[in-house]
Amino acid sequence: MDNKEKKYYEIISHNIKKLRTSAKLSQESMAEKLSCSREFISRVENRKEKVSLNMLLKIANLFHVNPSKLFIQS
Repeated sequence: MDNKEKKYYEIISHNIKKLRTSAKLSQESMAEKLSCSREFISRVENRKEKVSLNMLLKIANLFHVNPSKLFIQS
């Protein structure tokens, strides 16, 4: 993984966690809504697992945001 790709995963994981905490959702609640495991959410937020485009779209839909918001450093 090159540095640009690494940076995007850092931004994405930060934004996912920020959206989740702003919505006052636990990792478990978010996982239930996305039909995945709490462990998966934890690994994504901690940059231990890459998230697929399909899952990024599900996450954006869950939080009613444009998917591009997940890629923008805030």
